Amino acid sequence: MTEGVEVELRGVTRRFGSRVAVSDVSFTVRPGEVLGLLGPNGAGKTTTIRMLVGSLRPDAGTVRVGDADALRHPLEARRRIGYMPETGALYPDMAVQAFLTYCARLRGVPRAQRGTAVGRSMRAAGLAGTGPQTIGTLSRGYRQRVALAQALIHDPPVLVLDEPTAGLDPRQRVDVRELVSRLGRSRTILLSSHLLSEVTELCKRVVVLDAGRVAAAEEVSTLTALAAGQRVRLELRVTGDAAVAVRVIGAVTGVERVEERAERLVVTGAGSLQPQAVAAAVVAAGLGLAEMRSVGASLESAYLGLVES
Repeated sequence: MTEGVEVELRGVTRRFGSRVAVSDVSFTVRPGEVLGLLGPNGAGKTTTIRMLVGSLRPDAGTVRVGDADALRHPLEARRRIGYMPETGALYPDMAVQAFLTYCARLRGVPRAQRGTAVGRSMRAAGLAGTGPQTIGTLSRGYRQRVALAQALIHDPPVLVLDEPTAGLDPRQRVDVRELVSRLGRSRTILLSSHLLSEVTELCKRVVVLDAGRVAAAEEVSTLTALAAGQRVRLELRVTGDAAVAVRVIGAVTGVERVEERAERLVVTGAGSLQPQAVAAAVVAAGLGLAEMRSVGASLESAYLGLVES
């Protein structure tokens, strides 16, 4: 195991028949780090996570958790991981406390310690007072907390969270993000999410997968700095026919994408794109330009630059 590393994947490959889902994937997660795992649908994120948590065996490469080789000593590696899948495997007819007690038993927590383990995981997941409630009667946000509590039941040093805020409303997402942030102070976390704003808030470093390979493994600040030198992002408000604006702006040299978002147009382009050329195209088309501003590089712009062909 590399010194100063809690999780390590090295040269990991997985095939399904003739299809290569993950190819030569290598990255590390440091102790106490919240690492973001990003990639479009089909990039290999879920396959990579399943190999890490032990539910899939790689065809090649090594996976280590702490000092445990996940292929040679799978039980020891799994003991060090708490896994929260995207769709939590919950039993809606069970009470919260009974379910977590059952999870503690499955995880090998000694009988005499299960009550303590259940109480600790409920407090950590913000479930105080919900013990007697049936899981199926809880809100989506609280069911996510139960899924998080089961991942914590055996007090693992590593958490793997796959889309922990999927399907939640904005208030619930904020609550779960605060929980993850707090847990990240004492644990190593691998976080998979499609919400780049969430990753930016919680993670200092990210791994980006594309077509089963690692496209980047860098600090967020490094990726955004590179994007700042390579791409231009503008936000405009125009008066007149928005469809015409999208068409004429899209024809400007250097423009790569024009999107309608609420009452704004978001323009993304290469570093050579001239904002004044965009403004001139709008005016020449007989449209009004109410506002135009340049937006600093973001994780989104860096991510799109990595995964778009």
